[in-house]
Amino acid sequence: MRLWRALWVVAFGACGSPGADRSAVAPPAAPEVHVPPAKSVILITVDTLRADVLGIAGGAAHTPTIDALAKRGWTFDHCYANSMLTNPSHASIMTSLYPRDHGVYDNESGIADGARTLATAMQRQGRRTIAVVNFAHLNPEVANLGQGFDRFIKALKEERRAPETSRAALAAIDELDAGEEFFLWIHYPDPHAPYDPPDDHRPRKSTATRPTPMSVAASLAPGFQKNNAWFKKAFTTYKHVGDLEARYVAEVEATDAGLEVLLAGLSERRRRDRTTVVLTSDHGESFGEHRLYFNHGGLYDKSVHVPLIVAVPGATPLRLSGQVESVDIAPTLLALIGAPRWEPMRGRSLVELARGLESPREFVYSEHMLGQQVAVRGHDGALILHRKNSAQFPGYRFVSGKREVYNLAADPEETEDLGPSGPLFETLDAALQGYLQAGLQFVARPALGQDRDSLRRLGYLE
Repeated sequence: MRLWRALWVVAFGACGSPGADRSAVAPPAAPEVHVPPAKSVILITVDTLRADVLGIAGGAAHTPTIDALAKRGWTFDHCYANSMLTNPSHASIMTSLYPRDHGVYDNESGIADGARTLATAMQRQGRRTIAVVNFAHLNPEVANLGQGFDRFIKALKEERRAPETSRAALAAIDELDAGEEFFLWIHYPDPHAPYDPPDDHRPRKSTATRPTPMSVAASLAPGFQKNNAWFKKAFTTYKHVGDLEARYVAEVEATDAGLEVLLAGLSERRRRDRTTVVLTSDHGESFGEHRLYFNHGGLYDKSVHVPLIVAVPGATPLRLSGQVESVDIAPTLLALIGAPRWEPMRGRSLVELARGLESPREFVYSEHMLGQQVAVRGHDGALILHRKNSAQFPGYRFVSGKREVYNLAADPEETEDLGPSGPLFETLDAALQGYLQAGLQFVARPALGQDRDSLRRLGYLE
């Protein structure tokens, strides 16, 4: 096994960023990694959080809370979401299945009734299960992710900001018996468009050296932005793309402050030292990369590269650069609490990777909304297959059958499409064909009572 792919540093010495070289010289033999069993577990999904924006990644956002969490946990620098859309991505996190398997490809449908989920497994292990979500399309009647939760705190018409979300979660913990262990899923929506940071986290001035005029972004806006009231105003109010990116960064910083409310609350309740905290995201966001502005279309790095931090109290802090996926979260948590995995499950526990006993994934996979694209990423390259024609994104049209190929070692920003030829393409294409042929193809459950107004506010519908 190529263990050198899983570069790690104990106690956060000399760490690189998520864009660090994946083929560095092998580290010395790993010392023993301490992994105590997890007790209570909090799974945090911060919507629309790019991996490269965080302070720990050298990004633009000041995120002391997340950075501190990373420094005491396991940080996976190359985690990839299995979808670029909220409902499919969360379905993959909770079921450890790919979109190809669970069948959820939009924000208006949900997983099948009776699907095996992380919450159900936690419930069977005797933990009280609680969820707090903030988008109507994640509510149980739509995403059907309420399965296995004893209590599900649904989204409100007006989304909660991060501090309010944290306080709602802490209030739910207060209803538990003293010492009762729990599994808590918290969804923080703040970084998602529209980018409206609170007054105490105003955006700093854009630092872009060659600012892109907002007129460029407006001319390439998809219909769901052109017909959205907030975006229509933003396209005329702000002069440069960097102005909106600065607002996004401010939203990330406000979320970080809201997370501190949660962690401080755990300390006050004397639960922090017995609570494992996992932080990730459902997808990223683009600010002009590949002519995509203020959305998460496509399957490039900026749309699917997400943070993953697993902080187990008392565990050896590590930073790992090998590839992992969102489907790996559920089996990792099951391993940490000593619970058996279920089948079928596409993910694998990252505990052995952290211990240096397993190599990272050779390939990771992502799918686009409506099945329009599918991508595979290897250690050295990426292949994006266009499966359907689509003009949804004027600056980046999908052409059925097109294959984009990128040498990530030489071109990490994915700017030079090498086309479908050569050894790199052949390796990636073989992996992708195997992925497509191995789908379980469950039938997603149609949505009931979907709040389409909420999708319009978020810019998903025209």
